[in-house]
Amino acid sequence: MEGIRPGVVAVSKGYGHWAFGSSDVVVDGVVIKGDSSRATGIHINPIFRLDDNLRGTPLSEPIGGSASFYDTWVTLQKV
Repeated sequence: MEGIRPGVVAVSKGYGHWAFGSSDVVVDGVVIKGDSSRATGIHINPIFRLDDNLRGTPLSEPIGGSASFYDTWVTLQKV
């Protein structure tokens, strides 16, 4: 894709997650059925590089303190 340097992997962070709304929940004794199709999304949080000194906490960038999105190395394998 134009604008992405060769050797760089880009993943949209907004392509979903695997839990919100996918399981049944009970609110005031009433079961609200989950939607299993919501459990099919992907999210990049599990692949973030972790800080060995902070017991598995993702690295954070020093200025804003948010997760460091740009410091995770990946290896791609064709399947």
